[in-house]
Amino acid sequence: MARLLSLALIPALSSLALADGSGVAPLYDGFDDGTNQGGWFYNPGDVIESTGGNPGGWLHQPVADTFGPIFTSTADNFTGDFRAAGVDLLDFDARLDGLQFGDGSGFEMCLLLRDTKGTPDVGDDDYAYFVGPNIPLKGAGWKHFDFAIPSQSVEPVPAGWTGGWVGDPTSFRPGIDWNDVITSVDRVEIHWLNPAFFAIFQQWNVGHDNIAFHAGGSSVVRNGGGGNPLGFAETTPAELGGSWATTVDVATPGHPFSVVAIGTGGPAEGLFPGGAIVGELLVQPSFLVDVQAGAHSIPVPSDLSFLGACIYAQGATVAPSGAIHLNNALDVTIGG
Repeated sequence: MARLLSLALIPALSSLALADGSGVAPLYDGFDDGTNQGGWFYNPGDVIESTGGNPGGWLHQPVADTFGPIFTSTADNFTGDFRAAGVDLLDFDARLDGLQFGDGSGFEMCLLLRDTKGTPDVGDDDYAYFVGPNIPLKGAGWKHFDFAIPSQSVEPVPAGWTGGWVGDPTSFRPGIDWNDVITSVDRVEIHWLNPAFFAIFQQWNVGHDNIAFHAGGSSVVRNGGGGNPLGFAETTPAELGGSWATTVDVATPGHPFSVVAIGTGGPAEGLFPGGAIVGELLVQPSFLVDVQAGAHSIPVPSDLSFLGACIYAQGATVAPSGAIHLNNALDVTIGG
């Protein structure tokens, strides 16, 4: 940190996300390179195709014998307390390559969020679902779907949503409402048929691509032993395609310059470098460094693969003597 460098910010942040030891949380599945980070499944016949997606790889179920396919994820980073995580949208692409009867008209794509109570018994499950538009028509190619998730709503049932359980697919059981489900989502399910409907049993040939959960960017203040000044603050969250804006208080110490250092090795604590560096170092070396005079703005790539990535940054001020005075750190999750 003794040598301060200006950044080519977008390439620098891109390289950071790749270097970050925490990796990118699986909030996005493009099914490229044979990966299925969310563990999305219909049955053991699922195939990750390497070409033909929108673009690249995609999840293909060539023979689903059912009333309507249901694709499910129980992965940790696709489930949990959606309210606390600030989840506000699920979107994905889908295609229908084959259907025994008809062209798919009259079948509606739905998002269902399920609270299993941590048991395999469906009798104690509670769920909420939203009925979306018609599924893709057979042979029409990829169709995009957006499902807004009002995770911050405290209504018993948000507009457009329906509650259900094994005893009634159109109403929550007594004593249960939206707030119980949205704070304890154990399974995320994409239904190719309204959960309250039945249809003829037939063979389907379907696919998914670019499944992504969206949430606002967030940051958590971290200050190790508590001895550093709390002068480093976020003013605009880090979100895809936007700029992550922060400030460092230079007025209180009367220093001319401020620094935001992003550690490529993850968080740290209990490190006191000494010499020209004053205070506790809270991010691991090496660093991407931006030098300004109080206000910092770092562009975030408009790339879904960065959704959910964590970065670890620390603010500092530079005294007229050149000494670097460390402030608190921010642990940042990229939203979008």
